[in-house]
Amino acid sequence: MKLLLENWREFVREEMEEPITTLRIFDFDETIAHTESETKVWIPGRSKVKNPEKPDARLKNQKEFEDYMQGEAGKRGIKTFDPVRDLEAVGYEIDLTDFERVVNPEEITIITDIIRQFPENSKTYVMTARRGNSVGPILEYLDEININSSQIRPIATQGESKGNVIARMIANKIMSDGKSNINRVEYYEDSDKNIQDVIDKVCNNEKLDEIKPENFELVIKKVVKLEKGYDFQEISCG
Repeated sequence: MKLLLENWREFVREEMEEPITTLRIFDFDETIAHTESETKVWIPGRSKVKNPEKPDARLKNQKEFEDYMQGEAGKRGIKTFDPVRDLEAVGYEIDLTDFERVVNPEEITIITDIIRQFPENSKTYVMTARRGNSVGPILEYLDEININSSQIRPIATQGESKGNVIARMIANKIMSDGKSNINRVEYYEDSDKNIQDVIDKVCNNEKLDEIKPENFELVIKKVVKLEKGYDFQEISCG
């Protein structure tokens, strides 16, 4: 949470100094790069210390992670957007160590080619659900693939709804006509859950509608893994 607040303060400061009209927001895992990160889970009553090599679940990708966490949360009546902290509070041990690193990354060039463009009047963000200590390795990886990380603003949501964060970014600076300075948001993501959350919080948000410029558009590009390579599907909301 501390890093999210620091990222937010940096966003606010930059907006005051350099108003922009377009936000380009990229997820990291399975959007910018495919990685081999694994989440290990021990259920309440079992212990990572006593069973270090025998977790109750090994989650190999984001879909497995989301499905498992939502399933376990449902069993316990937990309804938060990202239930990791709540599951830990009732005794689950969740090892996210792999997500502090970028493990064996495979660049998804259909997305990284877009990142490298850096259009005028825009800011580019990597918004990851990973925890804050992952930001350094992500920026280092971007430099390794010849993306200038000094032009990237990282935001680690650390379990907070990405839709809520983007809605706050839109509402941050209001112009003299009572409308946001942001008239376009481009959002690149592979997760159906996160995409639906952004649609709910940005597209279908009557309160936010009041401050959207008349020409506002949200363009979502869902990254899809094919048998060979990747493609994306475009979802528009105006």
